[in-house]
Amino acid sequence: MVISGIIFEKLMSMFLIILFGYFLAKTDVLDNNGSQQLVKMLNKYVIPITIIMAFQQEFNQQQFINLGWALFGAVLLHLIRIPLAHLMVWRGNKIDRHSIIFSNSGFLGIPITLAILGYEGVFYLSLFIVVSSILRWTYGVHTLSEGREQITLKSAFINPASIGLYIGLALYLLNIQLPTILSSSMDSIVGLNSPLGMIILGGYLARGSLRAIFNSKQAYWTTFMRLIFTPLVGLLVIWLLPIEAPYVLLVLAITNCTPTAVNTALFSQLYGGDYEYGARLVILTTMMSLITMPVILLLSNAVLHIY
Repeated sequence: MVISGIIFEKLMSMFLIILFGYFLAKTDVLDNNGSQQLVKMLNKYVIPITIIMAFQQEFNQQQFINLGWALFGAVLLHLIRIPLAHLMVWRGNKIDRHSIIFSNSGFLGIPITLAILGYEGVFYLSLFIVVSSILRWTYGVHTLSEGREQITLKSAFINPASIGLYIGLALYLLNIQLPTILSSSMDSIVGLNSPLGMIILGGYLARGSLRAIFNSKQAYWTTFMRLIFTPLVGLLVIWLLPIEAPYVLLVLAITNCTPTAVNTALFSQLYGGDYEYGARLVILTTMMSLITMPVILLLSNAVLHIY
């Protein structure tokens, strides 16, 4: 109950920052180009630095085993979503399916996990982010471009999140601690995760039509699938896994019920989709997650006995 309260409080705080981003966009302080630059800053630098900092701890064998379970859980949850998205959104389009499969494990998952579990939680969350990045640059690009875009191993495995993982994992395995002044500076950069991500969402909200956001029946169905149906199926999958580490269970539970990934709008624009509809799905699922995330996490605790 306490954890769900913290999550709800964090979500409300994020929502207020979204409103600030909305204000910035409406007053022409933040235009579309500025939003895209913020997205690049988060994806290329802030999130990788956060992953590196999560691995700044002494090597522990049991923790490393738990990291393997976090990886297995992340892969399984994504693979379960793919057939569900195709089965349950037969009348939708490629953006609806993309929105169901890829959740906001970075922009939203990181600040929530940091608030509850600290860097050790992000340590496990990093595997989910990297798995999501690999699938997004392969399966996601393939489906959104309808096979027109060439998929390369470089784009799949050499992306900012993966590079952050490689560096962080190497430092962790070699027991190398960064100098205090450097780690302190990187800690400050990590703090940009939540405010920048929410300001970006506020910009999307300001440039979209509120009537269009709430008037699409298909968007509501996709939102239901992203926030309720697939999390319930995912919870069953997590329950079936022989994972006993509470931090791993809670991280998987959080990423299981986060809203649609912010990159849905960006990827829709890059690879031939409806950018505005993708942005509306991001906004709608994020707003609805204020209600659904605490409820799903309460249910997750009842099933998994996490805390």
